[in-house]
Amino acid sequence: MERELQKLNWLKIKELVPEKTKTVILPVGTVEGHGSACIGTDNKIPEDIALAIADRIDALVAPTLNYGITKSLLRYNGGMTLIPAHYELIIRDILDSLHDTGFGNIIVMNGHGGNNTSLKTVAADFHRERRANIAVVHWWELCGEMTREFFGHHGGHAGTDETAMIQAIDPSLVDPDAYDPELAYYYRAGADVYPVPGSILLYKEGEGYPNFNLEQAQQYREKVIAAVGDFVEMVLDRWQKFGL
Repeated sequence: MERELQKLNWLKIKELVPEKTKTVILPVGTVEGHGSACIGTDNKIPEDIALAIADRIDALVAPTLNYGITKSLLRYNGGMTLIPAHYELIIRDILDSLHDTGFGNIIVMNGHGGNNTSLKTVAADFHRERRANIAVVHWWELCGEMTREFFGHHGGHAGTDETAMIQAIDPSLVDPDAYDPELAYYYRAGADVYPVPGSILLYKEGEGYPNFNLEQAQQYREKVIAAVGDFVEMVLDRWQKFGL
């Protein structure tokens, strides 16, 4: 069965939603620097996860919202942003449209930390006003402990975890030859710097650098997909169990 919503005609969607499926996944991210990986990393990863778990949870996958809230990395070449107020309006319009189509369960698959606060606010308002089920998944946070066990550390922005995911999705989107450890900046609380002095952000000193190990990256991607799929399936099952 075709899972990408935009590849279906409206007659097929009318047939499927909500009688045969009432769950949709909306991948969201942004466009910003990620070390020597592509600037669309935050879009490619949630889209990949969404497509990988769609069959398991019987969901359709909405077109990815490729623009988000980019702050400290905006001035790195190719960076793009929406201001939070605009972003929240766009997200809400998309959620309302999906709900009006008939989707009662909406999974927002987020790939970018700068979106977190706005997504939380919009999701809560949407749930209250439309009485719809919505879950916002920040994949790297949900998989944080698994990542630490797999790599021995938590990774970071454009670090081991994100670079492994994008390399596993498409090795051509990562350029190991362009990598320089000087691209990394160890983030410390107590200072807000714009632009941040590095496009790889590490959250523990000396840990999280990308390693460009393709075989390990592919294994990690499978674990991420399994972990996210387990969580989303649990949420959907419990919504159904409680009649929500």
